[in-house]
Amino acid sequence: MAQSDHLEPTSGIFDCYDFQFEYYSKVRKVLFQGLTNKPLTRFLILPSFTPENVLDIEFDRTNKKYFLVYHICERMIANNDNWEQTKLTKIRKEISKESALLIKELFETAIQGTKYPSTQRIGLDGENYYFTVNMGKLKTGTIWSPSAGTKMWRLVNIELELIRLAKSDKELIKIEDKLKENIIQLTTELK
Repeated sequence: MAQSDHLEPTSGIFDCYDFQFEYYSKVRKVLFQGLTNKPLTRFLILPSFTPENVLDIEFDRTNKKYFLVYHICERMIANNDNWEQTKLTKIRKEISKESALLIKELFETAIQGTKYPSTQRIGLDGENYYFTVNMGKLKTGTIWSPSAGTKMWRLVNIELELIRLAKSDKELIKIEDKLKENIIQLTTELK
């Protein structure tokens, strides 16, 4: 089915189904352990068949440094009777200020283009991606399994690359030139 190439608004507590509310509450309780309530950016992945995971960029006001914080569940929270015992792998790496602010600008631009789809999509499998940015208050947009080559597909892949960097042996994450060019180009195209 054709898909619009922009983020869509997220459902609020009053307009989601009970099963979604219960699942989202579990995800927050388990996956968001130790995360700030005010991340600079947040990239949440809720897949159909693999564990849920999240990547935050946080600003540490005490040390005046930015950090990539990645959490991934050992097992899926969905359909897990022992979801409260789900273990997390947690990674925290410093990211350069320039890189953090570059990602924040990309998120702000993508979220400012958030709108409801003109037609409803039907999909059972796939992944739901949530992009959150702190613009004085948190604003979130979402996309479900974007089509290859689209702007939203590129947005997701930039974040997947950041996850890869968070998992790397590097002590300080600094976005390299090629990725930086891709981010700048996508930010420009989304304006």
